[in-house]
Amino acid sequence: MRIVRYDRFDGIEQLWIDEVPVPEATPGHAVVRIQASCVNPGTLSALRGATYVPIRDLAGTVTAVGADVHDVKIGDEVLGWAQDWAAHAEFAAVPVEQLVPKPAVLSWDVAGSLYVTPMAGLAAVQAVEPREDDVVVIAGASGGVGLTAAQLARRNGATVIGIAGPGNAERLRELGVRPVSYGADVTEQIREVAEGRPIDAFIDAFGSGYVDLALALGVSPQRVNTVVDYQAAKEKGVKALGTVNAGGGPGLRSLADLAASGELAVPIAAAYPLAAVQAAYHALAETRPFGRIVLHPQA
Repeated sequence: MRIVRYDRFDGIEQLWIDEVPVPEATPGHAVVRIQASCVNPGTLSALRGATYVPIRDLAGTVTAVGADVHDVKIGDEVLGWAQDWAAHAEFAAVPVEQLVPKPAVLSWDVAGSLYVTPMAGLAAVQAVEPREDDVVVIAGASGGVGLTAAQLARRNGATVIGIAGPGNAERLRELGVRPVSYGADVTEQIREVAEGRPIDAFIDAFGSGYVDLALALGVSPQRVNTVVDYQAAKEKGVKALGTVNAGGGPGLRSLADLAASGELAVPIAAAYPLAAVQAAYHALAETRPFGRIVLHPQA
């Protein structure tokens, strides 16, 4: 089978395709024939040598299970996640606790894009606990984390103000988010759009000083969460909950159910065959797409 490899931490150009045997179904694992695997921003940092073990979304069909596995069966359609580069491959052996059933109506591309950034959005919302009539500001609202967080906060009854590039303003409005643009006057924009109401909670999915902005807006540190600026979280006493804090399989299943029912939009910007993995990561790094970029390992 084909799998993505890299030789050294020296950027996207080090990615290449290797041929290896299909993995076996060891105890506690299921082998998945992967139909879609999302390309995530955190991997770009790993490719440059950051101390980060990539986690990747995947969705596909179970082709084998370990002898001790009974809850997952051959032929099941599943979605989940894998560590290292395993998900960027035609097949992967995945711990069964990292797999959940794929709703039949969910596309492979959406199913293969629900773990890394949507789960970070879920954790961020759980951290700041938006309530009915709260005003919540989200920095990076058009990205995978922010877009999920915005929709979940709105489901809780909050008014959501989303900081994003002006090109994404109309898309955010379509999801019920009040957009403001990055810039020196972002504080004034937020206060104007909030119409005199206090800012109750803040989610930072962008970095670059937005924790400071949250505190300057009067938000309590206990209702600020960043998924990017861990140094600021340490220094300022705000929360820094992300993907691994969102509840694992049960959390992922809740997102899959929301996406299947149409209550959570997960836009797909582009899809690439596995052989074009470098092009997929260049598109992610250079175009800042509105929506997910996925690989199709079987193409």
